[in-house]
Amino acid sequence: MKRAIVLIVMLLMISGLHAQKIVREVRNTFSSFGAKTTKVVIPSTSLADLMLRDAVRSGWRISPFEFCTMEEYQKLKNDTSYFFLMRVDGRLRRELEPKIEYLTLIQGGPEVKRGLYSSHNIITLPLQEAGDNNGANLHLLPVYIDVIQNHIYRVQKDVTIAFRGNAIFSDKIAEVTGKRLLFAMEFLNYSIPENEFKSLFMNKISLATADEVEDAIMDSSKETVVPVLIKPRGESNGSYCYKLIIGTDSHELLFFRRHRVSSRMPAGFTREDIRKISVPFQF
Repeated sequence: MKRAIVLIVMLLMISGLHAQKIVREVRNTFSSFGAKTTKVVIPSTSLADLMLRDAVRSGWRISPFEFCTMEEYQKLKNDTSYFFLMRVDGRLRRELEPKIEYLTLIQGGPEVKRGLYSSHNIITLPLQEAGDNNGANLHLLPVYIDVIQNHIYRVQKDVTIAFRGNAIFSDKIAEVTGKRLLFAMEFLNYSIPENEFKSLFMNKISLATADEVEDAIMDSSKETVVPVLIKPRGESNGSYCYKLIIGTDSHELLFFRRHRVSSRMPAGFTREDIRKISVPFQF
């Protein structure tokens, strides 16, 4: 019996030491971020790549950065002295082709997964449906540049955030208090009368079109938060759609959820999403 107790204690000690080592490694990764160069992968002269380049030039402040081609990335991707910011297409296992394009920040070197944390993937944000030549959501790029940097700053202060993935953004909706919500009804995945919808927010909401929401983002409207809806290509059943709430002047990501699209659950903000978002407006 005593031997069993001693063995359990030893295993707990080893496990604790291993966890401490992981936390220390992750802390070192983020604390040294500013000392390493971030390579921004610009593979072409497409509108999306040019807008990413401009967004980085005007807004990236957390570390030195350089632009590189896809060929240069392939040569350097295993070098742990670099981080890489790039647009990538995402494809689920059951999908025959990518449905969503993401903006992702990764660390060079082999990937080591620890729960929700991956040493390779620092943060990934949904940008637009895959293959979108119109660039409908490219106005989000300057916002995402700030979201990514703010995330790194927060992890530098509290390393546990790195292990929670994008789930951390689901807990920030309370920060909408005192701000104006500008919402487009066309972003909902269900029908509800406008007056009933407004009453959920105690009438502390302004309804708008999708174009007006985009204008508010581009104009950095003061003390305003707006929805962002990222649909999968073809709104394919089984693929994810993403629902975000962002601050147009602060560029804070205050709400982040996703769900699988189906015939019963089309793309858009759900009743449950709206219930969560509306709570801070009811006080």
